[in-house]
Amino acid sequence: MKNINAQYIDYQSENIIVLLIFCLYVIFWYLQVAYRVPFLGSIRAEFIYAAALGIIVLCKGGVLRFSTPILKYVIMLFFCIVIQIPLSFDTQTSWTIFIDRVLKFSAMALFIGTFVKSPRDLIFFLSAFLLACLKMGQEGFLGKITGGMIWENQGVMRLHGSTPLYAHPNSFSGMALGTLPFIYYLYPIASRWVKWLLIVLLAFSINIIIFTGSRTGYVAFIMLIIIAFMKSKKKKKYIMYAIIIGLLSIPFIPKDYVERFQSIFSGQDKEGHSTELRKEILKDALQIFLDHPLGIGVAAFPAVRKAKYGRSQDTHNLYLEVATNLGIQGFIVFILFIYHMIKLLNGITRGAYKQLQDISKIIERKVEDSEEMHRIDMHLSDLKLIHAVSSAVVLFLVVRLALGFFGMDFYEIYWWFALGLTTALYHMQLTTQRKTQFFMNELKTGYNRGA
Repeated sequence: MKNINAQYIDYQSENIIVLLIFCLYVIFWYLQVAYRVPFLGSIRAEFIYAAALGIIVLCKGGVLRFSTPILKYVIMLFFCIVIQIPLSFDTQTSWTIFIDRVLKFSAMALFIGTFVKSPRDLIFFLSAFLLACLKMGQEGFLGKITGGMIWENQGVMRLHGSTPLYAHPNSFSGMALGTLPFIYYLYPIASRWVKWLLIVLLAFSINIIIFTGSRTGYVAFIMLIIIAFMKSKKKKKYIMYAIIIGLLSIPFIPKDYVERFQSIFSGQDKEGHSTELRKEILKDALQIFLDHPLGIGVAAFPAVRKAKYGRSQDTHNLYLEVATNLGIQGFIVFILFIYHMIKLLNGITRGAYKQLQDISKIIERKVEDSEEMHRIDMHLSDLKLIHAVSSAVVLFLVVRLALGFFGMDFYEIYWWFALGLTTALYHMQLTTQRKTQFFMNELKTGYNRGA
């Protein structure tokens, strides 16, 4: 085939130095290095780092990359949050949460969407994210062995995280659960040594899920297993692996954790009152929502509950957290935001799969040009990566939504993490479509010439 370079389409990869700076920030943020090194915390190193990345984003016009089918829902969600600050029953807390969490965490979406432009960039980002998770997993593993990160919580010895972000067992369990979709979908396409690292991360994550004693985590884990099974194309092999892992691991689970899992269904807590307290919180939250259907303000629920009932614990439920804080309008927008993000991701997944099928059918015939075959192989690898990551982000969101039945995570980073990856994958998919069409046209032309 002639002049293959004449119309060749490729990704606009990020400058490698800028990409490495961003990836170091991902590790810096997730491991909370500024907390671990007091000096860095004292000079607000994390804020300075993020501000520097923000300047780079502005210089690159990164905000323009958020022109996606879900942009309007992101804007609407931000509007619903912002409008609830001056109208809040607890204005000071609302401003603090907005600055320290909403703005800070949404910056991660902006950074991912700006700096992750190609499959190569995506590999760098995922490597940084999973390495940070691997480090936290290693700390949890050693903390379990030494006992240094385990102490009594709700009548059970529970594993805690080493940094404030994941100090609570439920948060630590949620972090570990968030790695499983990426392990599940990346493992089949990973190189041999990466496969071993993913296996180690899986072992660390399972250790955290079990020994944090988080019933929230147990429920989300079961849902993840069920959904992964439903989506699996090799169900018999899946069942076999599940049985083997279960038979090997269950005998090593201490009785306290088995009883804690069983309390999900029995309602009988070892500590005697946790379930009743949750029911009381949910009842109070529902009544406050009915009393204030347009919302009480960002993170204002504890203050309102304290004033109304003399009790100040938060909702312990994502959906009631959004409904009470942002009102019915904010709840609807949040559901639309999640629905359309999953819809877009599923479209990306289907698109990548279809392109893989289309090209595979054409290259069943021999391609003599070695340079072209190399480019086609690289393109197929890119499509497999995009297919795997988009599938993983959908499952990641499902895990977070499952965890949301028992935890208030609306002001956490998870949604922005998913938004950033969705934005990056959307723009990559636009390029893959053009590349696929280019290769198909070239291959068809070559076959016609050969004939």
